[in-house]
Amino acid sequence: MAYDASRRIFSPGEALTLDDAYRLAHLPLVAPGHPTIISAKDGTDYRNGTYETSRHSLVVPVDAGQLARSETFRQFEAELRSFSFSDKIAWQVGRERVGKLHATVVGGLSERDFARCADAAATTLAPLGAISLRIGGPFLGRINTGRIYLPVYPECRDGEDVFALVQSACGARPTRFYVIGYYHFAEPLTVAETADLAGLTERWRRVTLAELPVTSLVVQATNDDLALSGRVVATIPIERRQPAT
Repeated sequence: MAYDASRRIFSPGEALTLDDAYRLAHLPLVAPGHPTIISAKDGTDYRNGTYETSRHSLVVPVDAGQLARSETFRQFEAELRSFSFSDKIAWQVGRERVGKLHATVVGGLSERDFARCADAAATTLAPLGAISLRIGGPFLGRINTGRIYLPVYPECRDGEDVFALVQSACGARPTRFYVIGYYHFAEPLTVAETADLAGLTERWRRVTLAELPVTSLVVQATNDDLALSGRVVATIPIERRQPAT
């Protein structure tokens, strides 16, 4: 997977700041009225974290209830909450997104393409039967630096991850990169808080927080990058093959 190559590594004395991408797309929804919000940007249709034209993506939904039932995930979140920087996490956003969790498989679908992609995904997935994924420990990227992601590791078949098979079928470039935007900071961190976050990330990044079945992929439309306005346009169910008798 591509996570190690994309991971943000903090140097001693460095502090986590909220980058422009985060302050434009996420911070207006995470902390409305925050003084560092970028409310609009030339050449985009963002206005205070939302956009006029719906975006469509093929995503894998993640069941927040199943994730929360994982003892390992609960242990990780308990440690996360034990640090002072957890007061800067917008926990209410997580509660608002409980039914919207997902990892993107194919982004940037045009309206004329999403039906074709849904059909291609269904054709690719049909012979595979039941599939599953693992959710790994925290991932901090080099963009959208106010987010803590959880990386997704899909099941492999014949040496290739199943989401890459779907990407190829849809004519998209395989990314080997599927993440859940899970926690969101409402404020930048101090140097000490950043060191604590970096230590937490390093301790947990090789840990499997949960293993979950994949029950469907969906084409999702949204008018914001937190998918608070997300709605399902098409559903591709994962068929569980019956055992031979």
